Amino acid sequence: MKLSLATFNVQNLTRAGKPIYTEKRPLYTAQEFDKKRRWIQTQLEKMSADIIGFQEVIEEEALRECVRGTPQEHWHIVAASPNGKTPVNALLSRFPVIRTDIVRDIPFDFEFFDENALAALNPALNKPSEPIILPVKQFSRAVLKVELAITRTFSIVVCVLHLKSKRPTLPDGLDRDEASPLDIAQGSIRSLIRRGIEAAGVRAIVSAHLEERPATPLVVMGDLNDSDTAVTNQAMLGEPPFHRLSPEEKNRRWKYVLQNSRDVQARRSMENYYYTYIHNGHYESLDNIFVSNHFADRNAERLGRIIDVRLFNDHIFDQTLSHDRKPLHVSDHGQVVTNLDVFEDKI
Repeated sequence: MKLSLATFNVQNLTRAGKPIYTEKRPLYTAQEFDKKRRWIQTQLEKMSADIIGFQEVIEEEALRECVRGTPQEHWHIVAASPNGKTPVNALLSRFPVIRTDIVRDIPFDFEFFDENALAALNPALNKPSEPIILPVKQFSRAVLKVELAITRTFSIVVCVLHLKSKRPTLPDGLDRDEASPLDIAQGSIRSLIRRGIEAAGVRAIVSAHLEERPATPLVVMGDLNDSDTAVTNQAMLGEPPFHRLSPEEKNRRWKYVLQNSRDVQARRSMENYYYTYIHNGHYESLDNIFVSNHFADRNAERLGRIIDVRLFNDHIFDQTLSHDRKPLHVSDHGQVVTNLDVFEDKI
């Protein structure tokens, strides 16, 4: 059975005449929203996916308008409580929804410690001070976790993510255009710290699912706002077991490791041109789809395999090499589609 999954950052999807964030002016005119709606429909037709995770859906009704009159019109839509002002994650599926969870809270307190730095805080003590709890308690955008009934006896769980962006987090009143290089550097590290804690939060969600429901496959997809080899992404994927461990311990640990579908495709390709975002001349793979070990080639008990990964990025271009400007209705991200072969005898 072929199962096709996709991630799609639609960039500020709201209806005509609606302002977003704290803006007073509407983002789209009726004509501009109609262009955006038709462009999204065209991309969905090209992608031809069964399950699509969306980022930056500001109004659920805007997404419903985009699929109205298409083959997906009567598919199932769930969104992470959009408020009409700020972006949330959403999901469109041709398969029935069994359960939906909106995960806002990061399920642990993040303890920062550095023995030398903490000891310096209190040199009178012979031992380091207590770890510092960083006050990052919630995901910047709630994780949308949805269980889907693929058949009567087989389901999968899909987590749709949009982690903290690379945009520098600056003090109130300091405009990015006026910030110094040091301000920008520190702001970028603030964003990285939040994104890193969010990535660890996703790993906690992944580990809990694989412990509680080891037979149910898991897919993690979305705009991760980091390249595929970044520490944040590796934290979510999990560390492959070291070669010196016993075979039994290796097998136990492999069950917690996710597979980056992009890596599987790269190993099968003569060339690798994987990018979903271009910023200031940097070609980056910010959008990814990870699948659980149920689809790993080396898993003797696998339920299926990754067939291929497809990118739809013809609409994004390097603005450092062109005088063109991106049209308002087009997203600044490419879309990713991963095709799975789910073995019939396993479902």
